Amino acid sequence: MKARPSNLPEKPDESTPQAPSFDAQFGPRAASAAEFAAAIDLDESLAEADLDQLFRASGGRTRIAGGLVRARVDAGVPATDTDPDRTVAMLAPALTPTVSGTSREAGALYLLALFAWTPQITSNMVDLVHAAFTAAEVTTPATPEDLTSLLTAEGLLTASADTDAVFAVPDLIRALMRRVTSVDTSLAAKSPHNALGAAISNAVGRQRSDSRDGLAELLDLVLEIRGWRVLERAWARRSVNVFIDAPSSIEAYLSVPEDVLATNPILTLARSAARRIDSTRTRLGTDDAAELLAATDFDSIVLPELHGRLFAEPAPALTADEVTVLTMLEARTHRLNRENEAALDVIEVGRARLRSLGAAAPGPTLMLQAELNLEHGRNLVIAGRFPEAMGVLQRVVQFAEIYAPNSPHPLLGGLVETALAGMGHGYGSDMDRSLERARDSARRFGMEALPEERTAVCIEMMRSLDRLDLEAAGRFLAELDAARPAQFLGPIPDIARSLYYVCRGRASIAAKLLTENSQLAFTPMAGVPSSRLSALINIAGFVLVAAGEAKTLQDLGDHMGPQSPGYSIVKARQALAFGQHDRLWSETAQILNGDQGPRLKSCAVALRADILHHEGRGDEAVEAFAHVLDYCAISSSAFALVQLSKTAREALISASAEHPGWDALARSFSADEVTAAELQRRLLELPETSPAPPTTPTDLTPAEMSLLFAIDSPKPVAQIASEFGVVSGTLKNRLSALYRKLGVRSRAGAVAHAHRIRQG
Repeated sequence: MKARPSNLPEKPDESTPQAPSFDAQFGPRAASAAEFAAAIDLDESLAEADLDQLFRASGGRTRIAGGLVRARVDAGVPATDTDPDRTVAMLAPALTPTVSGTSREAGALYLLALFAWTPQITSNMVDLVHAAFTAAEVTTPATPEDLTSLLTAEGLLTASADTDAVFAVPDLIRALMRRVTSVDTSLAAKSPHNALGAAISNAVGRQRSDSRDGLAELLDLVLEIRGWRVLERAWARRSVNVFIDAPSSIEAYLSVPEDVLATNPILTLARSAARRIDSTRTRLGTDDAAELLAATDFDSIVLPELHGRLFAEPAPALTADEVTVLTMLEARTHRLNRENEAALDVIEVGRARLRSLGAAAPGPTLMLQAELNLEHGRNLVIAGRFPEAMGVLQRVVQFAEIYAPNSPHPLLGGLVETALAGMGHGYGSDMDRSLERARDSARRFGMEALPEERTAVCIEMMRSLDRLDLEAAGRFLAELDAARPAQFLGPIPDIARSLYYVCRGRASIAAKLLTENSQLAFTPMAGVPSSRLSALINIAGFVLVAAGEAKTLQDLGDHMGPQSPGYSIVKARQALAFGQHDRLWSETAQILNGDQGPRLKSCAVALRADILHHEGRGDEAVEAFAHVLDYCAISSSAFALVQLSKTAREALISASAEHPGWDALARSFSADEVTAAELQRRLLELPETSPAPPTTPTDLTPAEMSLLFAIDSPKPVAQIASEFGVVSGTLKNRLSALYRKLGVRSRAGAVAHAHRIRQG
């Protein structure tokens, strides 16, 4: 080990508290490198470049430089050693400044401690440090601007040669000031860390969505001070937008320690999202934030470690933000597991929990409220509760337009989901507007695709079918098959696909798609409010009729009650299939007097026009058809016209060709190529979609129709009786009554008669 030079400054007395003056804290300041070298007598020990480096790193303070050189000599390390970790470790604890008292110098030292934590002191960081100084309530008469000037004059802040930075703190002084973790309470109410955290949180909260300047710097500072609560607040206010605001936020959230995550649901979610987008970044090989955000599926993130925490006993103390996040995640887990009703129940529980916090407790951020509403809206759409979904999703869009108009989330998701809800609600033009705004906004954000691209393509396919543009529908169908399945859409894609097949003359394939698809098991619907799923069941019922699957339609109706979704439209279609005028009239009246939207009402009136035409009541049929056009124009959909039998379609189009309703319907699509004449041409080119009802109807009750379909099979009487819940003798009595009503003598005669009736 080298001997210590005798001319080095004496080691300071660690037991003696240092006064809060700069010279006492750091030692006298040398005015030049030569004076600095003379003060510690190192002019022969170090090369000129090494001496200059030590001079600048210590701010010319001889006490710091001497203490470091002495420590290096004692450790047998060359005086020129510049390893940063070793250098920091060799700065003796006695060199750590003491920040106490209420003097001007003490205030300046506190300000220096704040500056020392900034990775780069830009003009934004100067403003932030001054804000942190104010937030700390430092007891000093001087302003942070005055104290900044004082630090500069003392060489503790130096002008930076970096074009992006304003100041720099000399490296050794910076390392020492970072050791200041607490201060005299008579000087300040907050430690430097807490003061910076408060200032960063306030800056993130105030930041406008159209200005991302400085956010990356804030995140860098968060990592320096390990301000994880600041990251939590940033996520609560900005959510996934932080990844497009500042790409460095990915690394920031990935850096959150496990012990912090263990007690913080919000950071657990944020870290999981950071992992997801980081995986996308690796897969795509790009750092383009807009492309990454659009390509990352954040809405399928589930966190098993948080499952059940919302219902834990005893109930944990949770903030409103935490309750909101846990509710959203719990509901999402149920939705992705196809447990839609459980998801909706969880949302109600979560909202009740939020209400129980009381008015005095801080509520959730607007962003987290919007995300919970978005999850709620998705579940309502899947449940078929379209009117309710529209109201919830419109609140999401309103929040985004007011508070985050220049951020993609939740604006894009809210617009796409609103368009999806419009599919069942019945107003196609609203769907077009929402989706067009989503596409325009995505382009404005630099996105080539929407985060919910598959949902958007599904909507566009349905809208192309609404205007009978089968070429466009085919293209969208191909895109739908290729699109990443980022969200569970329930039966909607296959409903749209089956409708396309019918319009292409492939009704049997369409029916098979529906009857063999597990997502289209419509049977467990008893007691469900009629506003749910009726739009989807309406299309499903039409597909079954178009394919001649009257028995399947009957089976569907048998599993429904008057309160089931789509009950009346299914029963009306059954009535048309068997020529039951009065029954069709009563069932369609239920629809027309209800509030299920213009799309369903247009179909109800179309069924009336169809049966009137086949009964030879031409004038009444044309009058009903005019009402169909009105409803079609309101809903911006020609679907109701597709369901007419080909003969009725041809006759009614010819009779109403000049009716103004055609122009109104064409205008509702806001597309130049869609004219009244073009719509009529497309309709006339469609294949048969609804076999004509029988000319001699048989007035069978629903129970008799069910029995007739049941015996149209090889099943023995005993098995049929068991399925109907009766003994064989009772079933035989019912069959005898049915035979008499049909004028036949046997089971085979009844089945043959039913076939003749069905074929007209």
